[in-house]
Order: sequence, then C-alpha cells, then structure tokens
Amino acid sequence: MREIFGCKKEEEMKLIRKVLKTCDFIAIDTEFPGCLKETPMRATEETRYENLKFNVEHTKLIQLGFTLFQRDGSIGGTWEVNFKDFDERIDACNDKSVEFLRRNGLDFKKIREEGVGIQEFFKEFGQILKDEDKKLKWVSFDGSYDLAYLVQGLTGRKPLPETLEAFNKTVEETLGLTFDVKKIAVDCKGVSSRYGLQRIADDLHIKRVGDAHHAGSDSELTARVFTDLIFSISKEKKREREEEQQYKEECKRRAMHILHEGEKAFMMGKRGLHPPPRPIVFHPYPPHLNGFYFVQPHRHIHHSFLH
Repeated sequence: MREIFGCKKEEEMKLIRKVLKTCDFIAIDTEFPGCLKETPMRATEETRYENLKFNVEHTKLIQLGFTLFQRDGSIGGTWEVNFKDFDERIDACNDKSVEFLRRNGLDFKKIREEGVGIQEFFKEFGQILKDEDKKLKWVSFDGSYDLAYLVQGLTGRKPLPETLEAFNKTVEETLGLTFDVKKIAVDCKGVSSRYGLQRIADDLHIKRVGDAHHAGSDSELTARVFTDLIFSISKEKKREREEEQQYKEECKRRAMHILHEGEKAFMMGKRGLHPPPRPIVFHPYPPHLNGFYFVQPHRHIHHSFLH
C-alpha cells in the first residue's frame, strides 16, 4: 500500500498512470469528518440524499483510498491519498467521528502539515483518467458518500445536484459503471447485506492488509471482497444452469420414452394386437392370515430374491 503526501505526489501519480493501463476496475473508499446531519434509519431515499448533499458540501475530505485491479482479481496497486485541507480545530465536523478516526490511527496533524490539496490532486487525477480514456468500473461498499465526494472532487467541488435522480445521472456521466459490494452481497448465499465490510470479509476468510478505517486498506479489502463475491455468484449461476440443463435433458428423455411407448401401443392396437401383460412376481414370503397363506403379487422386488 502506498501513501500519497505532498513530497511524493508526482512520483506516485506517474505510477498510477502506468498501472491504470493494465487495470479495468478501481475500488474506492473515503474517510471524512462524519455527518453533520444524522439520518434516521427509516428515512426516505429523498431525505437520505438531502442529508448526504448537506454533509458532503459542508465538510472536507480527509482521505481517499483506491485500489486498481484486474477482472481476475489481480491487484495492480493501492494508494491512500491524504488531504491537508481539513483542520479538525476549526472546520465543521462530527466530533465523535473525528475521535473515532483518531483512535483508529489517523494522524490529523501529519495529514494537515504534509498532505496534498484536494483540488490539486483531483485536477491531476482527473486529467490522468481523461488521458487514458478508460471505461473504469468503480467499486465501493455502501458507497453513496464515497461516490459523492469523488464526483465533487472531479467536478471542481461544484454543488451536488438537487435530487437523487439527478445525482445518479451525474455519477453515471462522470464515472460510468459503478458497483456496490453491499448490494451485490444480497445475491450471495451465506452472506448478509446487513453485514459490514469486515464481517463479510471474515465470512469469506479474506485477511485484511493494513488497518481498518484507513481509506487505502478499506479500498483494498473492498476490491478483494468484490472479486470473491463475483466469482461465487458466477459459480453458483453456472451450477444452476448445469442443473437446469440436466433437468431439461431428463424431462426430454422421459417425454421421448412416453412418446415411444404410446406409438408402440398405438401400432399394436392397429394390428389387432395387445401389449403383453406385466409379469407378476410372487412375494417370496407370503403373509400369514388367520392360519392361511396366500400368494401376493409384488411388482418391485430385489433381484437377489429370485435366485
């Protein structure tokens, strides 16, 4: 995992440009100073977006993590960009969120003193994406805020659209195809979309690289969970298709057998013949009833009883 601070930015941007040539997927994660407006669990989609728009436009991004990887899951590289714009002493933030990030190892003083500017980074990053002209597939986990900060950065911190519908359209126009791992988990057996990223990774036996709640590590884990889930879904769909094909073939065989028997009976009837009666196999041990024995026809019997 590679950290981007001001002194290493040019070197890392060259490497990003190089790796981007071989990768079609990019997993992202952001760390930001929490929500100024909390959203109730049962809030409507419109209310959720209104609060998201307010929170993103009134706070500053702290970290952007992204992992470039290939379709087969091969990882080209992971970067963690540290932005100097946020100052927890004076900028709007959720104090509990900032304290949570501090407890998990974020050094706000170092980031503030050695980080890169948000506009400076996104201007160059956006140009790299434009120069490469690649249709990247963007991957996130429960990533509405991640996408909002990303879109805002790539559009020069312009205000976000007024409606959710307009926001989704802007995301599509700015980024292209996006995937949310939390939503993909719904289609996977044994994995719940109610779980967080770490819980799903644990269930899939995927070991984290780096520290949780750091944007670089979270983006890398998102990429690996995404790849594993996609492979799992592909295998499951393949198995379902094979079972369906086997079922269709069995139905076809049965239908052909019934058709053959029907045609055979029809032809025999036309000739004045009748199908031979089914053979009666006598039960090897006739049941005893009131002191008498009688022979009981039995249609299905193991061959060993006939010897």
